[in-house]
Amino acid sequence: MIFGENLLALLVLAIGAALAFGNLMALLRPRPEHERGEDELARPPLGRSLVMIVFGLLATIWALASLITADEADSVPVAASMAGEFVITTDLAAPA
Repeated sequence: MIFGENLLALLVLAIGAALAFGNLMALLRPRPEHERGEDELARPPLGRSLVMIVFGLLATIWALASLITADEADSVPVAASMAGEFVITTDLAAPA
């Protein structure tokens, strides 16, 4: 894999940070009058922007926590280590 075991956490970090930062910048610096169309709002809706900032921050914090607490790449995942302990049989006959 290109980015190893942390690909999902890295993607969530990138999307969450972009969501939070983009909405924050839209609130702080709205587009100038000459760049807006006639049917566009002067500022983004405050409630929607705050909700998106919160979701972005939550995703960013989750991803950072996942990356910080991630196991070493050479460790075996729990599901893989437990797979060898179970034996699946297809014999439906009653035991003797």
